[in-house]
Amino acid sequence: MVRSTLPGGLLAVALAALAGCGDGAGPGGTTAVSLKLTDAPGDVQHAYVTITEINLTGDDGKVVLRDTPYSADLLTLAGTTADLVSDADVPSGTYAQLRFVISGACIAVENESGGSDIYTTNGYDPAPCGGPATGTLQAPSYAESGLKVVLDEGALTIVGPQKILLVDFDVEQSFGHVAGQSGTWVMHPVVTGGQIEP
Repeated sequence: MVRSTLPGGLLAVALAALAGCGDGAGPGGTTAVSLKLTDAPGDVQHAYVTITEINLTGDDGKVVLRDTPYSADLLTLAGTTADLVSDADVPSGTYAQLRFVISGACIAVENESGGSDIYTTNGYDPAPCGGPATGTLQAPSYAESGLKVVLDEGALTIVGPQKILLVDFDVEQSFGHVAGQSGTWVMHPVVTGGQIEP
């Protein structure tokens, strides 16, 4: 794992699976799934992302939890949470993957003169980060295949009256660093998720 030189906070995504339609006791039942987003304080000036889809993938295929675009400066979420998904009806079972499809992002970091350098993904509006852009932020394939969350034990089992998954998005490591003298930053999100007993 390569550590970034970019200081930042920790993005925590809490996935709360609550009792829903059916008893949720096994195959055939369903669970109401909610998703909350928060961020710890950090030194990055702006870290703005647009999430266009959140989905779970299991043996029976993909379940879309959200397909309405959500945009936010992650740093504004320090000390609070944003509800990304509320009570999505999900069939009970085991899911191997949780993915976030990120259509674009921009970051603003302090430069040596005390001003800001702004890096955006291709075609993304740099205005939320204080634009105009001074360089490129690369986010390989996250707009197509999505960002995969690494789950504890390799999978998430949604069953029973309540299940909570806490996902940590390490901003410090995730927004990379300038690649040589190219003026390009590379986004390599470090995201892990683990189940928490209610």
